[in-house]
Amino acid sequence: MAKTHNLFLVNHPTGQRRQDFDEIAAKMTSLAPGIDVHIVPHDADASACDLPRDVWTRPSLAVSFRWPEKFRLRRGLLYAGRPINKFLQARKYAAARIPIPKTLAYEFGRPLNRDFWGEHVIMKPTRIDMMSRGHFIFLMRTERVGELAQKIFPPDHPARTLPVLIQQFIDTGEYPESYRVLTLFGEPLYCMTFRQDHPRSALTGTDRELLSLPIASNAGDNYVHALIDDKEIMAFARRAARAMPAIPLQGIDIVREAGTGRLYVLENNSGGNTWHFSSRIFLEGNQKITREHRIAQFGAFDIAAKVLAERTLREAR
Repeated sequence: MAKTHNLFLVNHPTGQRRQDFDEIAAKMTSLAPGIDVHIVPHDADASACDLPRDVWTRPSLAVSFRWPEKFRLRRGLLYAGRPINKFLQARKYAAARIPIPKTLAYEFGRPLNRDFWGEHVIMKPTRIDMMSRGHFIFLMRTERVGELAQKIFPPDHPARTLPVLIQQFIDTGEYPESYRVLTLFGEPLYCMTFRQDHPRSALTGTDRELLSLPIASNAGDNYVHALIDDKEIMAFARRAARAMPAIPLQGIDIVREAGTGRLYVLENNSGGNTWHFSSRIFLEGNQKITREHRIAQFGAFDIAAKVLAERTLREAR
């Protein structure tokens, strides 16, 4: 069949192995044989790739899970991942009426209103290198923030090179738990839960006890994770992904409040480091859930092929 459209998949070696894109492209051949899939390196301009001249006579679409650096299209539309700071994410979710914890860039020394924030709040930096696996995330009583913040993050602390964030504490229960849904153009590729395997201490402890509590569900080594088929969580993730439709790949983190069951989005991890089928983070980690299990849960690569084919036929220019 003659080719009528181009899809460019921009490959970042640290973000995903080319093998994954090859497998998805093969599946697209039977779904949409008119789409010519090109897998191109992130550091090469599309016009410099060794492509036949007639390629550029067709409508084109490009998808890059991370910012594509040097890659540019000669024609067509590009979807690319990029980090979006937490405050802008909060505004976008609020505009889309997606529940999120109350969030504030903290002004050191400022007291907080307990009636507005509740009895406890979370304090954490927005520096990316300090945000992984619960590091530098602290729980404290709302009325103690003004005094404790200065002790935790003194003026010369590296965290203060960027805003430090105050966030409403969403109590997920005695065993802290969260969910990660990896979406491609809003469609879930897998759904996973993270849960501490030791009960959290009571919230009535001293300042020192509260500050030492593992608040993040994947903090330390005492947590379990599992693939789950939770329709409510996945429907919520679809809604959340639509709040930032220009980001193709989103690793959406969700929590469920104990008692009320209400869902909140924490963040969408939009920078493209979430392709945890073959990302460097996945390959270098001690992963108990394999690539094959993640793919097989819902048929991730079949979903990706279908979504990319539909998007190309609808939006290529």
